[in-house]
Amino acid sequence: MRRVLILVLLMPAIARAQADDANGVPMPDVGAPKVVGAVAAEEAKIALKEFKGAFRTADSLEARQELVFGLHDVPHDLILKELKRLIRNKSEGIRVVAALAIGGQGHNKARAGKLLMDSFEREKKTIDVAISCIDGMRELRYYGYWPEIKSSTGNGARSAIVIRILELLGSNKDYRALPMLLKMYKVAMPKRVTWTTGTVNVDTGAAGDADNQAAQAEFNRRYGAGGSKAKAKAQGKARSFDARNFTTQIRACAKAITGEDFETDFDLEDWWVDNWEMVARRIAKMDGVNVEKAVKKAMKKLPLRKKEMAEERRKLEEELEKAEKKNARNR
Repeated sequence: MRRVLILVLLMPAIARAQADDANGVPMPDVGAPKVVGAVAAEEAKIALKEFKGAFRTADSLEARQELVFGLHDVPHDLILKELKRLIRNKSEGIRVVAALAIGGQGHNKARAGKLLMDSFEREKKTIDVAISCIDGMRELRYYGYWPEIKSSTGNGARSAIVIRILELLGSNKDYRALPMLLKMYKVAMPKRVTWTTGTVNVDTGAAGDADNQAAQAEFNRRYGAGGSKAKAKAQGKARSFDARNFTTQIRACAKAITGEDFETDFDLEDWWVDNWEMVARRIAKMDGVNVEKAVKKAMKKLPLRKKEMAEERRKLEEELEKAEKKNARNR
C-alpha cells in the first residue's frame, strides 16, 4: 500500500493547531496553536512545477493522489490556488485528497477554510469528498462553517457526515453547537434508564432515587414477565436506537466541548444554565461580536429559560403520574 492511502486513513486523527489569521477566532481552551507560516515563494514555485510535471505523467490514480497530498506540506498561496483547481477535478479520488491537502494550508486559514466549506456544500452527496472537507476544516481549526454546517445534521443527513460534523464541533470546542446538541439529546437520550435487557423512558423530575424506582417499575412491567425472547428483543431495540441516533457521538461531542459527560438532556440543560454566562462569552468570541453586549443580551434570556425548563419538567411529571395510574388500573 502506498504512502498516500495510509495518510488518507490517518488524516481524521490529525489535529494540527494552526496560527489564527485576521478572520480566525483565538480559542485558548483548545491548546496553544502552532504557528504555520508560508514557505518561500521560490520554494513554492519549484514544488508546483515538479508537481505539475509528475502529475501529467503519473500512470495511476494512486500515484496522482500521492502527488496531490504532497502539497499538504507546502503552505503557500500558489499551492492553495492549485488545490482550488484540483478540488474541482473530475476524479472523485483526486477531490478527496485535495480536500485533505488544503487542511495543511494553515498560513491562510480564512481562504483555505472557505474553500473547504464551499466544496463541502457542493459535495454533500459525495460522501468521501464531503468527509475530507470536514477533516480539512478540523485540521485547520477553521470556525467559519457555522451556522451553515448545522443544516447538514438534520433529518435525512447521511450518518457518516453527521458523525464527522460532531467530531469537528467537539474538536473545535464549539459552544455554538449546544442548542443543536440539546435537541439531539432530546431525541437520542430522552430521560432514559437502561438495563442490559431493555430501555424505558422515565424521569419524574424529582430529587433522590425516584427516577430509578419509577424506571425500574416500568421496566419490570414491560419486560419482567416476557421471558428471554422478549428481553432479547428489547435489548436489540435499545442498541438499534442508540446506533441510529448517534448516541455515542453526541455524548462524546458534548463532553469534548464542556468537559462533562451527560446522561440525559436534562443533565446537559442544567449544566448549560449553570454556566450560562461563560457559554455566552465563548459563543460571542467565536462569532466575533462584542462580548459584553452579547453577554448582557444572553443574561436577559436566562430567567425565561429557567421558567421554560421548570414547566417542561412539571408537564413530564404529570404525564408520568397519569401513566402510572393507568398502569395501576390495568394490573
